[in-house]
Amino acid sequence: MNTNINFIGFNEEKEFLCKDFDTFNSEVKLRQMFLNLSNNILKPVCNFTRYEQRNLAKNSLKNAFIYKINQMLPFSYLKKHVNNFSFNLCINSTKIINNYLNKENKNMFFVSNTKLLPAAKLILHCYINNNIQVLIDKHLLFHEFVLYKVKRMHKDKEVIDLGDSISIKAKDICSLKIYTSWKSINTKKLNIKDELNSAIKCIKEKEFNQVYLAYPKYEGFTKHIPIVVDELKNKQYQIKAIPYSLRSIIRNK
Repeated sequence: MNTNINFIGFNEEKEFLCKDFDTFNSEVKLRQMFLNLSNNILKPVCNFTRYEQRNLAKNSLKNAFIYKINQMLPFSYLKKHVNNFSFNLCINSTKIINNYLNKENKNMFFVSNTKLLPAAKLILHCYINNNIQVLIDKHLLFHEFVLYKVKRMHKDKEVIDLGDSISIKAKDICSLKIYTSWKSINTKKLNIKDELNSAIKCIKEKEFNQVYLAYPKYEGFTKHIPIVVDELKNKQYQIKAIPYSLRSIIRNK
């Protein structure tokens, strides 16, 4: 995994993708991963279906987002200006969509349907100084992926997004805290100092006594690794480094 890339995505034709990551061993699979993970960040503005992820990943990420924007602009929702025609005008969305459309289209349109608000928001998110780009922090992408999976797995428990971590609470069970980070784990010499310090502090403050440190799973990191901390020897605690698989993204369903 190329750990020098902190942001994943694209800027016009240039793509920033993790290299040699687990079973994501091709540009197509890496694009598919990004389109899937971006759903958790861009919702409810943008959502790539699994079909779209598989097929749009065969071309550039730029083309994938242009396709998505255009798909969200059904012309049945756009009204050509007619004198004395009355409707509720959404000024901001009208400006955004017209700026986008008028690069290739000289006609003026007026937005009169709230279903187009996500399209306007997506355009606003993707375009900076007339350049299309979507770059998202990889740690945020992984955090949101883990949060989504945990919520699905523990529907009967209270799952809280704490920003830097995730907590799982329920009656009659030990509360669990999960710190997430997208990095390549060296199982022979663990490079988890920052996350481990957060776990130690959490246990010392008696907030949680069970803490997991979650990282993306790959070929060299496939099993839980218990962590023993000398300064916590008089406390009851459990700290584990956990490999969290992203392979479901490219698994056919």
